[in-house]
Amino acid sequence: MSLPNFMCIGATKSGTTTLCDILRQHPDIFIPSYKEPHFFDSPIVFERGVDWYENTYFRNVKNRKCIGDFTPSYLFEAKAPQRILKSLGKDVKFIIILRNPIDRAYSQYLHSVRDEREDLSFQMALKKESKRIKNYQEDTDYLLKLRISYFSQGLYGEMIENYLNIFSKDQFLFILFEEELIRNTRETIRKVLNFLEIDSEFSLNVDIKSNIASKVKYKWVMRFMQKSGFWRSIIRKLIFSLKWRQIIKNKIHRANTSSFTPEPLSKDIRKEMYNNYFLDDIKKLESILGRKMNWQE
Repeated sequence: MSLPNFMCIGATKSGTTTLCDILRQHPDIFIPSYKEPHFFDSPIVFERGVDWYENTYFRNVKNRKCIGDFTPSYLFEAKAPQRILKSLGKDVKFIIILRNPIDRAYSQYLHSVRDEREDLSFQMALKKESKRIKNYQEDTDYLLKLRISYFSQGLYGEMIENYLNIFSKDQFLFILFEEELIRNTRETIRKVLNFLEIDSEFSLNVDIKSNIASKVKYKWVMRFMQKSGFWRSIIRKLIFSLKWRQIIKNKIHRANTSSFTPEPLSKDIRKEMYNNYFLDDIKKLESILGRKMNWQE
């Protein structure tokens, strides 16, 4: 079997791509060329079975101690822990990066706006989120639910508790995005390698910054990529492999974006978000981790 023995399961918009790109350099680690298989969170994909998952993403694994799946939305999906246990067993290791949930939510919102999948203001999207999610409960609407779950994907305490009901806490490595991954990258990477029980002295380029805030260069390219139609069936016939279709799509997407600095949220909005959406869950998270989160505005 060549299935994952470790996973980075979250949180979305919290530097998981940066961590993935750094770890890819290590000779003892295998991560699929397509970063996010979405096998354990998407109901439609999970139905394809674990053999399909292995053959599609991990068929080329050779002589690697650590095999990883980097799909940050696994943290959000309540059914994912049981699916992982059933498919991979009880000894999987998990890496979770925790970003200030206010910044995380705003980053995801900007991502949705950039891709023309959100036309509400940030505050209005937050107010309508719970109602919108209820409209996307069907399995076929899973990706739509993900896209508009701005504050919901930042309720870390609730989501981590869901995993700890199934897996042992010593199987988890928790990383703070701002304090550790960004400000103390080299030491954090060393901590990750020690957690995975592989050579932590191997020289890696830790100056990588992936998937930063961006804007679209050519909107017509983005709209064409999102558009459904007969051309999609033609591409499926020309490029049979789902993995390679995903890789090509991501390469086109990256080529069509450029970095930018977004307008920061006001202190009033940040304070309102902290108190209305995250305060109780942060207390739960602090109790689980036994450490204080410095996210209060």
